[in-house]
Amino acid sequence: MSNPMGRVRLLQLGALAAVLALWALIAALGVVSSTALPGPASVAAEFTDLVGGGTFWQAVGDTLRGAVTGLVVAVAVGIPVGLVTGVYAAAEESSRLLTEILRSFPVIALLPVFLLVLGSTPGMKATVVFIACVFPVLLQAQYGARSVTPAVHETVRSYRVPRLLRFRRVILPGAVPSIMTGLRLAATTSVLVAIGVEVLTTLPGIGHMIMESQQAGVSARAYAYILTAGAIGYAITMLAQLAEHRLLRWRPPTHPGGE
Repeated sequence: MSNPMGRVRLLQLGALAAVLALWALIAALGVVSSTALPGPASVAAEFTDLVGGGTFWQAVGDTLRGAVTGLVVAVAVGIPVGLVTGVYAAAEESSRLLTEILRSFPVIALLPVFLLVLGSTPGMKATVVFIACVFPVLLQAQYGARSVTPAVHETVRSYRVPRLLRFRRVILPGAVPSIMTGLRLAATTSVLVAIGVEVLTTLPGIGHMIMESQQAGVSARAYAYILTAGAIGYAITMLAQLAEHRLLRWRPPTHPGGE
């Protein structure tokens, strides 16, 4: 019997190869100017040169530093607030309007305000990342806390389990699957938002290097940094899925794929 996961991987690699072949064909035929769309070979050569230099790794480090800082604060705030509002209806109802208003703002549109208040600093970048990431974490934690059945809550109350112990031993474990989903979404978002802030400001990082390369007319270098951003996002997603599978080994798979 063939391995289903192996077949999926082959299909994914085949789709990637098809995209690369189409990209190379478009570049070779000159359908789009080389300035706007350099060929994959020139982008790969530029990427190889970048990896060997310190500027590339400095840009990657600057982007990840801002993304991780904002994400960690979002997790530290979002999970407790989400669990409390998910358990206590009064807390959820009183904060619902404020949450809906705040999560409706496009975070990049607020960038001029943060620039005015905080300036073009790494702290400003981390703040924007925090705002973009806190609501996915908060809402998923809230949903996970609600998923604990009323029968479990009644059992805990009947045994007079202390409130803090109830959160640690009953509500938090029940909410972990939803929390991990929120963390996976927020982790990818954190990198994308950090790069977006760098593109629109003078802050160092991958986004700034993309803009600098475009302004210098070195489009192959810009595409190399763009692909680097995509690779970082993909790596973060894979790491988050691995962590989720390890933490949730006790949970049966929700579909044959096992994710």
